[in-house]
Amino acid sequence: MAKDEFISTGIEKLDKLLEGGTPKGFSVLILGTPGSSIEILCKQLATTGKVLYFTTEETKTEVMDTINRFGWNKAKVEIVDIASEYSKTVLSGEERRISVYEQRSKVKLKELIEIGSSGLPPINKGGEDFLAILSNRIKSSNYEKIIINSLDFFLSQYSQDEVIRTLHAAKISNFENKSVLFIVMTKGIHGDIFERKMEGIADCVLELEVLQKGSNFERFLAVKKMKNYAKKIGIARYVIDSDGFVLEMIERIM
Repeated sequence: MAKDEFISTGIEKLDKLLEGGTPKGFSVLILGTPGSSIEILCKQLATTGKVLYFTTEETKTEVMDTINRFGWNKAKVEIVDIASEYSKTVLSGEERRISVYEQRSKVKLKELIEIGSSGLPPINKGGEDFLAILSNRIKSSNYEKIIINSLDFFLSQYSQDEVIRTLHAAKISNFENKSVLFIVMTKGIHGDIFERKMEGIADCVLELEVLQKGSNFERFLAVKKMKNYAKKIGIARYVIDSDGFVLEMIERIM
């Protein structure tokens, strides 16, 4: 493929490990174990190119604070702050719960029975459909990179089947738009079968792992899958320093 058919990750040695970057239209699954600093890698991926970044575990302010702390470029990043919207939903739910409690403490038993057979005032269960927001923004995007950090949030709110269907649609839209879709997920908490399904959907699979050797910890990034590019399979040791995510030794797996 010609050089202009790839999109740089923004990390020079990661591009080298991938022999040029990520092909346009690819969907990339990034699996990380706790302590692998996957959240730093995600933000660093967002510092080059025109990027749409979905944040579910940190607010927009927290994401930008980290980018500023490392001194990374942030000119073309648009952040969809699902974390803040979800927090509002949770607080609203608690306010309704308190309102119910206050009503229960003030009205008589007869009045409670008249309100409903459960003895509780009705509660409006409406709220944002975050999976629909994700799907719609990806479908209509014109970005070089789309980063979902992370899939764990959606799996806590929706069934695995619903998430899979949405990701299939996102993959099709991403391919048509010739962008790169990065999907971030914690390894080992959603079940082996689901992980295999996700690896099957993805065109590329990157896995971050932390190994303890004595009193030290070593971090590794493995390219487990690269569709149609067997030569790109490899592994590299990495560290987190003042520049962020830095790859060191690169080994090819033949």
